[in-house]
Amino acid sequence: MMTGMTGRVLAGTATAVTALIGLGIYLSTVGLDRADKIASVIGVFVALIGLGLALWGLAANRGGGQQRPPVSASGDRSVALGGDNTGVISTGDGMSGPQPR
Repeated sequence: MMTGMTGRVLAGTATAVTALIGLGIYLSTVGLDRADKIASVIGVFVALIGLGLALWGLAANRGGGQQRPPVSASGDRSVALGGDNTGVISTGDGMSGPQPR
């Protein structure tokens, strides 16, 4: 079964391929000179849309990101992590389970 993202990607790909085939058929019927002019205008608009999206992406990232709260540890053998940990943390005494590498 397809996930939501896979379905959207396939739908977008099918739409883009259909649009490109339709555009190719249309441009081949109007003649080379007119097709060249139309393709130039389409290229300008695609470039402007791409520039706008790039600027929007830069502005969206400028907001700073998530601020992680400071971590602190107190007491004997306490452990404080400032990021994501995917490993084993051992403080020593009476350890059981997987051995650290």
